Amino acid sequence: MADGFFVTGTDTGIGKTLITASLAWKFSKEISKICAMKPFATGISEYSNKFRSKDLAILARAIELEEKQENLNPYFYPLPCSPYMASSLLNLPPPSVGYAIKKFKLLQKKYDYLLVEGIGGIMVPLNTKHTLLNFIKLTKLKVVIIATPKLGTFNHILLTVKICKSSGIPIKGIVINKMPNHPSQVEAEIPTFIQEYTKLPILGVIPTMYKPKMNEATFSSISKLIDISPSN
Repeated sequence: MADGFFVTGTDTGIGKTLITASLAWKFSKEISKICAMKPFATGISEYSNKFRSKDLAILARAIELEEKQENLNPYFYPLPCSPYMASSLLNLPPPSVGYAIKKFKLLQKKYDYLLVEGIGGIMVPLNTKHTLLNFIKLTKLKVVIIATPKLGTFNHILLTVKICKSSGIPIKGIVINKMPNHPSQVEAEIPTFIQEYTKLPILGVIPTMYKPKMNEATFSSISKLIDISPSN
C-alpha cells in the first residue's frame, strides 16, 4: 500500500489546498508515482469540464496528474457548505464513506505515495452518521493539521488534536499558515506556544500570500518552508 498522509485543518479557507499541492509538487521530485486525492468537495459551482472541484484542479496541476476524476474526487456538490448539508439542500444522495474508502484503496494500490486533502475541519459532517473523522480513521494515515494564527486558533488546534488522539489518529505535525508579514506579538508567538502546549512539531510557518498564483514557483517557495519529506 502507498505511503502518504492526510491534510486536515482547523477551519475552512485556511490554505489546505495550496499546502497540499506544494507538498505534492515537492514529493514528486523524489517519487514518480504520486497521487493527490480530494474525496469530498463542495463549491459555488463546478470549476471546469475536467474538474468539478477547483481544489482538485490545483492538486492535479501541481503534479501533472492524469487520473479519473471519479477516483480522485468521488463526491462534489455545487453548494459551499458541508457535504451533508449540501446533499440535503440539493436533494442529492449524501456521500458514502464506504464508497470513498473504496476509491482511496484503489489509488493506494495504483500509486507509491498518496496525499489526501480533507474538507473544512475534522468534524465536518458527511452524512447523518459520519463525519470526516470517520473517513480519516479508515485511511490509517498520519494527519497534518493546518491552522492560522488568528484569534481563537489555540482552541481550534487543541480541539482538533484532542479528537485525533482520542480516536487513535496519529498526528505528523502542525503547519501555521497565513502568518501576517507584520504580525502582532501574539500572532508571532502562536507557533511557539502551540508547540510547547501540544508537544507536537510545528512543521512550518507560511507567510500570508495575497492571491498566490498556483504555479511551480509558488509551490516551490511554500514547500521549502515546510519540514516534511516523503520518508519522515
